[in-house]
Amino acid sequence: MAEKWDECVIIDLPNLEGIQIVWSPAYAAQLLSENWPDTTGRSYSAALNSCTDAMLGAASAAPARDAFLAAVEEAKIKTLR
Repeated sequence: MAEKWDECVIIDLPNLEGIQIVWSPAYAAQLLSENWPDTTGRSYSAALNSCTDAMLGAASAAPARDAFLAAVEEAKIKTLR
């Protein structure tokens, strides 16, 4: 079973309707690969790799959350939590 985060990340992606509540590296990786507004940044690449590794069990979930938050900040995505 895929590891989940202790605390969710709530974001408002401009190209998706409604807020997104992200509890896992798997959902974060899906958002990064399918719906991210800017796929050119360093934090984006690091987050995609980290979340994918955590989703596959090759790394723990906590660093993936940190990487995801860095990508959120880099892309200037509104966070609600």
